[in-house]
Amino acid sequence: MAKTEKNKKIAALFSIMISIAFVFSVFSGCKKEPSLAEKTKTGAAGAQKIESAQQPMAQGAAEAKEEVYVYDPKGRVDPFVPLVETTKKEKDKKAIAGTLESYDVTDFKLIAIAERENKRYGLLLARDNKAYTVREGSVLGLHKGIVKEITPNKIVIFEYTKDYKGELKPRQVVLELFKGEGE
Repeated sequence: MAKTEKNKKIAALFSIMISIAFVFSVFSGCKKEPSLAEKTKTGAAGAQKIESAQQPMAQGAAEAKEEVYVYDPKGRVDPFVPLVETTKKEKDKKAIAGTLESYDVTDFKLIAIAERENKRYGLLLARDNKAYTVREGSVLGLHKGIVKEITPNKIVIFEYTKDYKGELKPRQVVLELFKGEGE
């Protein structure tokens, strides 16, 4: 039993020594810098050292103020401009997708004409079985045709198309109501 008590005392002494060594090493690395007031109290020699140390810093600060950096964007990419720009035609195509202007005029089939307050409306059916309502002045078709006239049995559309030479030629398309087989 004497050995265990002796071992306990040695272990306690050893842990105290390690704690003291740790505390000493931590606090010995910290060195307190004397303040300006303490340095001036030490004498004129200390004050002269402080003034001489401040003079080069003041000269360096003046030089730093004179040096001005000017940004030259020449040859660099502007970070606020998109890298890929869409053209106006692409924007127009995206804007009209699924509308009357995304089909050719000949792709439409006239299925009904209605009249309300002396104004006529036509119901057009596209190839993909989507129905659209038009009136006089409506724009439709890939070539931006305009509905000029709606009669009780037909719609007249006027548009300009390019021929093989690239010249614009006027074209008139008439969409008529389907009449039954017996008529």
